Amino acid sequence: MNKNRKFRGFLIDADNTIFDFDRSEEEAFYETARVFGLPYYNESIYSTYKAINENIWRKLERGEIQWKQLQVERFRIFLTSIGKKADPAEFSKEYLNNLSKKSYLIPHAADVIAFLSKRASLVLGTNGISLVQRSRLARSGMEIFFQDIIISEEIGISKPDPGFYKKAASKLHLPPYEILCVGDNPASDIFGGHRAGFPTCWYIYKPMPFSYRDFKPDYIINDLRELKNFAPDPS
Repeated sequence: MNKNRKFRGFLIDADNTIFDFDRSEEEAFYETARVFGLPYYNESIYSTYKAINENIWRKLERGEIQWKQLQVERFRIFLTSIGKKADPAEFSKEYLNNLSKKSYLIPHAADVIAFLSKRASLVLGTNGISLVQRSRLARSGMEIFFQDIIISEEIGISKPDPGFYKKAASKLHLPPYEILCVGDNPASDIFGGHRAGFPTCWYIYKPMPFSYRDFKPDYIINDLRELKNFAPDPS
């Protein structure tokens, strides 16, 4: 792939691409745990939740569960696994409320997104919960840079479903080959974008294996500032 190529449109992921989701998630979890009488800082308990949550999200991406199920089921399994008697729906409500207030950004995200928005059309595409993502975008001030925001809960389609990417292309009014799909997740962002015909850029927020053998990302970056290289020159 031409490393000097410029793109008229960008489909950009939210969590761990623009927002520091890992930090936000951990803070929101411990704040919620304290409300429900769990140890305020217990790595073992948090690791248990993380494993359960990641498994539930993979089920969502495979279309095996629905959004409403995800929000409560992960906490039902978690609370059962640690022997804690609490209402998982109430735990979920408290957690999402706490998470919606966390809008920490990845280093250089604000500068890079502002730069790209002056030279190309941007759509934010996220597998996320509307309440959380809309609140975090508003708090961060980042929403003004995007032509549109696509949240999987709102449209009923999750990455890596090709329909998600078709929605993005329609919002950008561009063919897929003119849109660079950027994200940190090899499965939902890179595989999904590739399958939908988009050039892909894997942002390595943290080291993880790339398990697909039949294709590779078109581009790999370790610093968001590298995205500036793909922006067209000022018109």
